[in-house]
Amino acid sequence: MLSLLSRPRPGAKVSRGLGAAAVGGGRGRTEPCHGCLPRSLPRSLARPLPPSPPFPGPGSGPGPFAVPSSAGRMSGSSLPSALALSLLLVSGSLLPGPGAAQNEPRIVTSEEVIIRESPAPSVTLQCNLTSNSHTLTYSYWTKNGVELTATRKNASNMEYRINKPRAEDSGEYHCVYQFLSAPKANATIEVKAAPDITGHKRSENKNEGQDAMMYCKSVGYPHPEWTWHKKENGMLVDIVNTSGRFIIINRENYTELSITNLQITEDPGEYECNATNSIGSVSVVTILRVRSHLAPLWPFLGILAEIIILVVIIVVYEKRKRPDEVPDDHQAD
Repeated sequence: MLSLLSRPRPGAKVSRGLGAAAVGGGRGRTEPCHGCLPRSLPRSLARPLPPSPPFPGPGSGPGPFAVPSSAGRMSGSSLPSALALSLLLVSGSLLPGPGAAQNEPRIVTSEEVIIRESPAPSVTLQCNLTSNSHTLTYSYWTKNGVELTATRKNASNMEYRINKPRAEDSGEYHCVYQFLSAPKANATIEVKAAPDITGHKRSENKNEGQDAMMYCKSVGYPHPEWTWHKKENGMLVDIVNTSGRFIIINRENYTELSITNLQITEDPGEYECNATNSIGSVSVVTILRVRSHLAPLWPFLGILAEIIILVVIIVVYEKRKRPDEVPDDHQAD
């Protein structure tokens, strides 16, 4: 209905004159009107149509597209802003405040120690708690994560003396401070030394086809890098595991070389393990001997050979007796 009323009827005329003459029977020249209403249309329908109500937006009132007023008050731009504000508040509560760094304990330590000779002159490790806002309960020393005995006391200035330090005294030393209502604080002092191999097999005796295991263990810090070599014609040769029979296991201060299914023609010889760190290097040799399959029979074969030789000697001796040593039967009568 609205489209029919607003669209002009074809064939209608419109006046180009002015005033009342421009409508209806004026004297002006008339032309076909393409936008006029028919004259027979009732006045009630000829009145201007009221403007269409605006499309109901969010929160504008009841309707099929209306949303609750609380949601309507939050526009599309205000939702990300509220989310960003919430994230900012949460992150601000997680970050330490300006005074948090000032409240952290501050520990001053002595420098690292390097042991270059054994035994070396005595050394003293020192830690000093210079800045702290918490109540100190006690303090102590640890070596490689293990608490040292008789070092626990209530003091902010700590000392630990190592008399005649050796390679086994090297490692990571920590001075630890325990507080009443705060996490513990600690500092690290490194005592370094070249590796010293304290245990290895001097020799290994196995039969052909069996498995052999050689090892080396050391002291010293930092932990060494381990390598194995074999002496061939007076030269050290890297162990090549082409046959898959060589297994090397390296740990911090321990290494192990295993050889499976020993071969009497290939595996016997001298094997060297080497330990190297940033301070120095050390090597030791293990001799591997591989016996034949017949090795368990050698004691039995030796006894059997002794018996055969003894029998032969007795027989030869009996045959070579002189005739006068044989008793005469007639003389005996």
